[in-house]
Amino acid sequence: MKRNTAPPERRILTGGITAGLLVLALQAFAQDAPGALSAGRQDSAAAARDSVRVPRSSSGLDTVVTYAASDSIEYELVRRTMFLHGKASLQYKDLGLKAEEMDINWNTATLNARGVVDTSDSTGRHYRGLPQLTDGGETYDGSVVSYNFHTKRGKIDLGKTSIDRGRYTGEAIKKTEEKVLYVRDGRFTTCELDHPHFYFESPTMRIKVQEEIVVRPVYLFIADVPVFALPFGVFPAHRGRRSGLLTPAFGESRRGRYLTNLGYYWAMNDYMDLKARSDVYSKGGYTLYADFRYALRYYFGGTLSASFGREISGEPGDPTYSDSRVYNIRMNHNQQIDPTSQLLIDLTFISGNYYQQTSTNWNDLLQQNIVSNATFTKSWEGSPASLTVNVRRDQNLYPQPGSVELTTVLPNVLFNLSQTYPFRSRKATGLSSQQWYEMIGVSYGGQFTNRQTRTLALDSRALDDKRWGAQHTLTINASPKAGYITVAPFLNYRETWYGESVEKGVNPADSQLVTSTRHGFNAIRTFDMGVSASTKLYGMFRPGVFGITGIRHQVVPSLTYSFQPDFSDARFGYYGTYVDTAGKVQRYDKFEGSVFGGASSGKRQALSFSLGNVFEMKTAPTDTSQQEKKIQLLNVGLGLSYNFAADSLRLSDLSMDFRTNAAEILSLGGSARFNFYQFAIDPANPQRGHRINTFSAAAGGPLASLTAFSISVGTRFSGEKTKTSAGHERTAEDSARQVQRSRYAGLYEERDPDFSIPWNLDLTWNFSQSQQDPRYIYRSSTMGVRFGFNLTEMWKITASANYDLVRRAFSAPYITVYRDLHCWEINFSWVPTGANRNYRLEIRLKDPMLRDLKVTQQSSARGIF
Repeated sequence: MKRNTAPPERRILTGGITAGLLVLALQAFAQDAPGALSAGRQDSAAAARDSVRVPRSSSGLDTVVTYAASDSIEYELVRRTMFLHGKASLQYKDLGLKAEEMDINWNTATLNARGVVDTSDSTGRHYRGLPQLTDGGETYDGSVVSYNFHTKRGKIDLGKTSIDRGRYTGEAIKKTEEKVLYVRDGRFTTCELDHPHFYFESPTMRIKVQEEIVVRPVYLFIADVPVFALPFGVFPAHRGRRSGLLTPAFGESRRGRYLTNLGYYWAMNDYMDLKARSDVYSKGGYTLYADFRYALRYYFGGTLSASFGREISGEPGDPTYSDSRVYNIRMNHNQQIDPTSQLLIDLTFISGNYYQQTSTNWNDLLQQNIVSNATFTKSWEGSPASLTVNVRRDQNLYPQPGSVELTTVLPNVLFNLSQTYPFRSRKATGLSSQQWYEMIGVSYGGQFTNRQTRTLALDSRALDDKRWGAQHTLTINASPKAGYITVAPFLNYRETWYGESVEKGVNPADSQLVTSTRHGFNAIRTFDMGVSASTKLYGMFRPGVFGITGIRHQVVPSLTYSFQPDFSDARFGYYGTYVDTAGKVQRYDKFEGSVFGGASSGKRQALSFSLGNVFEMKTAPTDTSQQEKKIQLLNVGLGLSYNFAADSLRLSDLSMDFRTNAAEILSLGGSARFNFYQFAIDPANPQRGHRINTFSAAAGGPLASLTAFSISVGTRFSGEKTKTSAGHERTAEDSARQVQRSRYAGLYEERDPDFSIPWNLDLTWNFSQSQQDPRYIYRSSTMGVRFGFNLTEMWKITASANYDLVRRAFSAPYITVYRDLHCWEINFSWVPTGANRNYRLEIRLKDPMLRDLKVTQQSSARGIF
């Protein structure tokens, strides 16, 4: 135990003595100090610890101060000063302090903390127990710390701290207000290395905690080399969004020098923000952007974006002079009104050449149509009913020469009653206990559509075609079992309502066909019925070699008989007739072009057969703790039908589809169609031909001829996943988000590089062939390659391209290069060929707080950038 050599006025409590044993000494200390002093009892195994409350003291302390030391605590009664030795710690409100030594003066309410020379270091340059101050969630390190409890001001010599991924160091850090720090000769960086790759240096730095850092002046150092200087700088020190100016970029294109991303970001509150920016070109023209976002968690969220641009090319009076304007307005809204109601809005209004003049993004340039939707859905708990109301707008960006079509559906209403069993008893516990009539199911669907199609001709004439319709669909079916066979009779009834019909006839004056519209309510009632039977057959083979425990073959045959009358018969009244100029009677559909179409023509009395085949394999586990692994080898489906009511060509094409994902290595799928009838050339027009009512095999030909075939093959190879310190290592959550994005992302969406996979190779091959006329074969064959590899641990290179094997030409090659520079990153993308060839080189900081600090060089063949 440390020997007590202090004078009588100083009382020393040595290491390990608890506050519970110090009551007399603490009471004596309190008698000389203003206010009251209280001590709490603690475990004797703990270090010396006490807490002091001085509610009305001249020092201004108004709460408990908790302190501890591993060596000793000294109390000097005359100067009212306390000394803590050996791993001292103190806690006062949100302020915490740790140091090897510290002293507290209760008269002035000030404390000082310091480290001590490390005796194990022979040079005497190193210290141990340097002070560490924690205040309001922020931590400060230094050589000497001074703090005043009353003024709440402090000073840190040779201090450093970290605020929201940023590190700040300085010769001295002073705290003058509760949330304000002043740093002398300070440095700021987001690089976590002891010797950072870059830093900002300033002789004067003012930090407003969790708000901003203001420096004046500021110098940027990269690898200890000064790069540039500014008279002042403002850095964010706030977690989350914060208002401020956007960082602009400079460049040059065919439109002259430009300044892009010039604007302001306004964080209005926790629920909404606004970003306004602009691009300005020296040769004339500009583009203005505004993006407004809002969100209320668990209720709704969305964006409202608008942009307007003007491009000026040439000088007024020149033959090549042009002055064009483009615009783009988009709204996205997602609102969960209640657990059973939801509103989704995705609306876009755009000028036809907007993307061509403003974007080099592949997803934008490949779009053919802009589709806008607004959908409201409602369901009722405990009920099979659901309601959907939709508004839709389809705009063609690249119309055929001569016209532009814009289709608007306002609105489209669907009401559905999912399948219910009206005769089923609630007491029934299983299928075996149900009567045949309890298996009868009924479903209903109702739909109302109001559609408008506007055609804009080159002469600015607008032709509007407005149509509406309502359709009701009622389905009745059942699925009783007859032994191993499931028998399913069905009846489909459809009733369609229209407000108009068409009438055709030949004008005797000029022998021209005239089509007129007759207004009035019309109802079309159609139905079809039938019965199907299906079963499942299984076969098992156990080879017992190569770890294969069994191969199972599942066969699902199905036979369906269906009947539908000929609704083009005159007794139904859905078709009309007229006599053409040649004296022949022509039949036409009175409801052609309607929103749901008219009644089908031709009687159908068909027998359809389908055969499904599933081949699966099980392999034995390599470890007794594992289960058998099931692998799906091949799925093959066949389909064929025979229409007894047709006057010719009663046998349909034989359709076949197949797919497999062998051991998750090779993905293969495709389809084929075969025709059984002979093809004959039209004598009147040898360039054309058709199938005749003669089987090909009966005429000495093959049993069936191939009319269509397609196949798609894909595989992926990759190196074993490894640990890496470069880039962004992808987690399971990242992969899940990527799968979700792949459902709607474009072909050339940029992805974060995954350095944990050293290399990967994706190969795809798509082939299709069509030959309805055996003399003319149309083929399409495309090979796709995507390759990525780590050149070193810090370099990631990816390349993708498609090669048309028929035209022998590459289409849309795309190359990206990524370099991890620890706290910096380099991104390079390049499209080397094509009308939209371009490149973009960007060097930027990885930290999101400073992501706008970047250097960009880009160019495109179209001269947008």
